[in-house]
This record gives sequence, structure tokens and C-alpha cells, in this order.
Amino acid sequence: MNPTDPPIPNPDKPIQTSVGKTLLPRILGMVILCGMIGAFSPIALRFVEFRSGHSITDDAFIEAQMIHVAPEGISGRIIRMFAGENDRVQKGQVLFEIDTESYRDQVAMAEARLQMAIIEKNRQEIGLEKLRKEVPLTVAMARQTLALSQSEQAKMDSVLKLTFEEVYGTIRESEALVGVAQANRNLAQLDYDRFANLYKENAVTLRRSQEVNRTNEATKAELRLAESKLGKADSGRIQIEVAKRDLDAATVATAKAGMAVALAETGKETIREAEQMFRLRETAVLEAQTLLHTAKHHLSKTKITSPISGVIVKRLKNTGDHVTMGLPILTLYDPDRMFVTANMEETRLKGISPGNGVEIFLDATGETLTGRVLWLNRSTGAEFSLLPRNVVSGEFTKVVQRVPIRILLDKNIDRNGIRAGLSVQVAIAHGKGDPEWVAMALGQEKKLDTRFDEESPDREK
Repeated sequence: MNPTDPPIPNPDKPIQTSVGKTLLPRILGMVILCGMIGAFSPIALRFVEFRSGHSITDDAFIEAQMIHVAPEGISGRIIRMFAGENDRVQKGQVLFEIDTESYRDQVAMAEARLQMAIIEKNRQEIGLEKLRKEVPLTVAMARQTLALSQSEQAKMDSVLKLTFEEVYGTIRESEALVGVAQANRNLAQLDYDRFANLYKENAVTLRRSQEVNRTNEATKAELRLAESKLGKADSGRIQIEVAKRDLDAATVATAKAGMAVALAETGKETIREAEQMFRLRETAVLEAQTLLHTAKHHLSKTKITSPISGVIVKRLKNTGDHVTMGLPILTLYDPDRMFVTANMEETRLKGISPGNGVEIFLDATGETLTGRVLWLNRSTGAEFSLLPRNVVSGEFTKVVQRVPIRILLDKNIDRNGIRAGLSVQVAIAHGKGDPEWVAMALGQEKKLDTRFDEESPDREK
């Protein structure tokens, strides 16, 4: 018997068909399949419902506002470092210190300059007060001298007029007397000649002749007296010349007094000039005070403090390195201000509104966090690409653009395991949004952005 030959059926055994054997597994498989469909159908329904009610993307990252700490307005060598990477610091805490020697010298120079400016201002003030007292007195004295000179000039003018009238009146009177005396003299001479001839002829008596002779001699004496008075009156012309010279001297003195008044009046301009100089000195004092304040400010800035409370994530310089103002030395961020930036495809934006809830799956730890949409950016990420799109050549491939979405984490989340830069997957629920929550969140963000204007404890000291 060949082993490969089929077995010979036993006539004593009943013959069994294969229908029962093939039908049972099929039934069992259908039962199991129906059970699996019944078991997984709710999950599938929830998955479909979740996918249809959410926009999901893997292009999302946890970010934070990085604060770069750099020397403000000063440069120098670091002499002390008080913080390093991964250190938590408080607002106003000193992070590092720059050598202060040169800045102390600047403060000393600024203080000396301020003292010199104050002394010069005080000196100018004293000179101004002196001028304010002297100039009015000088003007008053000059005016008084002018008034006296004018009075003396008026007096000399009156004296000249009186002398002129008196002298010329005396001259006219003397000339009249000379005329009268000359007439009397001529008449007496005629009488004398006539009576002398009559006396020689014995026509008159001796007494009459003597009387006529006496009258003739008297008229001669009167004429001499009148001529003497006229000569004396003519000598009065010298008094007129003297009075004129006195008047001229008084006029010159009056002119000089007027010039003295004008010169004294210029003292008011000197006062105004001194006032301008005093204001200039005041400005110099203010400038010196500003320089001193700047020098002290620079000295205070040699101790660089933390602008916020946060965690240092990068340290670029070490003790002994020379630093330049404006170049970052440390970088830190506030863990409480971490957020998620999700770059959502433009085809999945439908149903996303500010205020909608978000589920955030953290790849690093497998945790699921919660948050809410703050805003959707007004432009796509391609607008800020280093290589802008240019399709004028005709070669164009349509690429789905992505819109950045800012997501705020819920406040009750434990942030110890969250780090800036981690990758996440976000699922944003569709809905109408929550404008009230968005307004409140934006207000809080604005308030946090202005907290850097607050005075730190180091500044208050």
C-alpha cells in the first residue's frame, strides 16, 4: 500500500460530512467581528466627532518671551557674576557687575564741575545784585547833576541877559550924558569967546566975565566926567564877555551831564546783560547737574539687575570678559508667560475663534494640557519668509499656507515640566469664541507688558 494513496474508508464507521466543520468558524468569526464592531463603534464615533469638531496640527511649539539682559549705556569688564544658566532670579536681583573705577572718576569730575558752576552762578548773582543797586544810584546822581547843570546854565543865561542890559543901558546913558555935556561945552565955549571979546572992549563987567569963564570950565569938567563914565560903561563889555564864557561853560557842563545820564542809562543794558549771564550760569548748573545725574546713573548701571522674575536659559559672557553696551550677556524668560504658537493650515481655520478651548499634547512627557485661543495672526507665516514667493515667471505650485495662532495655557497648569521650544500637538475646538475672556486676557497681557516700567528694588535704593 502506497503511503500517498488515500485512506480506505471503514465500512463499519458512519460517514461524516465537512459542512459542520467549515460553518462553525465562520459563525464564530462573525460573532467576534460583530462584537468588535460593537465595542469600537463608540470609539470610532467619538473619533469622527472629535475630528469634525476640532482643528488639529502637529506644527506647534511652546514659546516664551525671551528677555536679553545687556549693559545699559555703559561698557567695561565683568568683575562679578551672580547668576548662571538654569538659575531662577527675581526682579531687581543683581545678575552681574562691571568694573566701576572709571565711572566713579566720572562722578567725581561731574561733582567738581557742578561745584564750579554753582560758584560761578553765585558770583554772577552777586554781581547782578550789585549792578541792580549801583545803576539806579548812578542814574539818579547823573540826573541830579544834569538838573544842577541845567539850573546853572539858566542862571548864567539870566546873568548874561542882565549884564547885557545893564552894560548897554549904562553905555547909552553915558553916551547921552556925553552928548549933553558936549552941547553944554560948546555953548559955554561960545559964551566964553563972546564975553571975552566983550570984556576986552569993556562991554561987560569983570564979574560977568568971570562967571562965564567959570561956566566954561564947569562944562569942560562935566564933559570929562561924562566921557569918563562912557569909558567906564565901555569897560562893562568885558563883563558881557565873561558872562558869555560862564554861559558857555554852563552849557558844556549841561551837555556833559546829559551824556553822563545817557551813560548811566546804559547801566540798565548792563543789568540785562548780567541777567542773561546769570541765566546762562543757571543753565550751566542744570547742565552740570544733568551730567552728574548721568554719571551717577551710569555708575548705578554697573550693577545689572534682572528686569523680570524668571529663569536664565543662556549665559554668553563670563567673569573677566569685556562687555559692550547693548550686547546681550544673559537671556531669561518668565515661565508664567509661556504660550503655544500653532501654525494651522488655512484649510482648517473654519470654526476657530478667539476664546475657543484647546487640548495640547506634550510630546516630551505625554501629558495633555489645556488652554484657549488668544488670537489668530492677520498674516500667514509666508509673509515673513526670507525668500518671498515670486510667481511671475509662471512656475507655480500651490502650497497650503499656515496661519500662526497664539494659545494661552490655563493658569492652573503645573509648569515645572514645561520648557520653551518643546513640540506639541494641538486640537482646537470649533465654536463662536469667548469675546469677554479674550478682552480680559488681552488686558492682562498688556498689563504684563508694562510691568517693566515699574521701579525695581535696586532702583529704589
